[in-house]
Amino acid sequence: MTIQILLLLFSNILIPLVRSDYCGDHKVPFGLELHKNGKMNLLCARPNCHEKKYAECPERADSDRCLTNSSWVGGLTQNSDGRLKLQCCEYDLLPKYATVQFENLTIRPGEYFEGEENTDNDQQVTSFDLIGDIKQLQDPEGKTYYSLLIYRYHCGNIPDTPPLWYKTKQWPYFQKDV
Repeated sequence: MTIQILLLLFSNILIPLVRSDYCGDHKVPFGLELHKNGKMNLLCARPNCHEKKYAECPERADSDRCLTNSSWVGGLTQNSDGRLKLQCCEYDLLPKYATVQFENLTIRPGEYFEGEENTDNDQQVTSFDLIGDIKQLQDPEGKTYYSLLIYRYHCGNIPDTPPLWYKTKQWPYFQKDV
């Protein structure tokens, strides 16, 4: 009985200490909700022009910033002391197909950012916004706010060729009749 009480007490103490949210290696972060209580939600999607593209993401959110021009925020963790850690996903083609849309987009508790997705007449995505970095800051009164780096990814610039690691002999493989 005392072990059950200790486990219940321990889980109630530990669970609120860390809050995490992530997109994974096949989705992109297009938005961020910052609730009044400081809890953050990462909004993720997989635009149709990015369906067969993957990023290299570490297992954990352990970076303070995503500083390379080939990375985006794939996940985040908020510690009990309020510190923010990011999971920076690397995507080699990001500098080639994306441009900086906003460099210091400020978001405060109770606000949110939702990126834009542009489509053509056939409803095919031509570009979309994604979060490249989140910087945690404090104003002179000690209130936490965040500065976002937003990229605009241009789908129309992407050639429809398989990545270098793809082998035509992978199963299932059907040879074309010559």
